[in-house]
Amino acid sequence: MKLLFLTSLILITSSCTIDEKLSKTDLKNYHSRALANANLGKYKQAIKDFNRVITLDSNHATSYYNRGLSYSILHKYQKALIDFNKVIKLNTNSSDAYRSRGNVYYHLKQYGNALIDYNRAIELNPSDSQIYKNKAMLYKILKNK
Repeated sequence: MKLLFLTSLILITSSCTIDEKLSKTDLKNYHSRALANANLGKYKQAIKDFNRVITLDSNHATSYYNRGLSYSILHKYQKALIDFNKVIKLNTNSSDAYRSRGNVYYHLKQYGNALIDYNRAIELNPSDSQIYKNKAMLYKILKNK
């Protein structure tokens, strides 16, 4: 599986332009390469490519979301928060963005905000069991305070 990602990454990397005028094809290539890097755990490189996509399309919600996840994994919670806020601004019905922003608030110990986001994520996607798990962990912390 890792070999498949590496092969894909090499093919995508070779098709990304550097100094030429960037096109929609470049946007797709950078986005694919960013996802491949994230899947390989190369979050800093993934962030660079998500940045390129966002430069090409400032409303590319998927890139903001995935860059936010990458920042979260790197414990850069303030930057992740900015990205998840942007996703929610672009798509107010993104349960993933609310859940992920809730997770960031949780790590920042902003438990009230985390609870608000988990509740909104549940409203949008009541079948997402991960949200309930996160909310239960939050309640455990709040109970022990």
